[in-house]
Amino acid sequence: MYAAQTVQREDMRRERRARALRKQREKRKMILLIVLTLVVIFVIGMGFGSMITRAKEPAAPAMYKYYANVEIQDGDTLWDLAGDYMDAAHYEDRMDYINEVMTINGMHDTCLIEGRKIILPYYSDELL
Repeated sequence: MYAAQTVQREDMRRERRARALRKQREKRKMILLIVLTLVVIFVIGMGFGSMITRAKEPAAPAMYKYYANVEIQDGDTLWDLAGDYMDAAHYEDRMDYINEVMTINGMHDTCLIEGRKIILPYYSDELL
């Protein structure tokens, strides 16, 4: 009889453990489901938030690159011409612009000769 009671107790303990494990698994599944739901809601919220932000930003005007054929006058320097024609939004500094001018015109130095023509790039938001 003692053996039978021991077996019954062991069976009851196993059943309790099994029930406790099932409850633990169910709790873990529920917590995982809640966390995943919150993550999805967060991601969707961020997506809509960034779309709204982009919609509110004013569109930058389109800029078009053009080239001017300029006759060199007495006293003109590439530095001065860069100041007149360069757009700071498209060039890092004046030397960047001057290097492009020299490349376009096949120049090896910065000497300008009065009366000659030089091609200068410039940007405008007007479509010509």
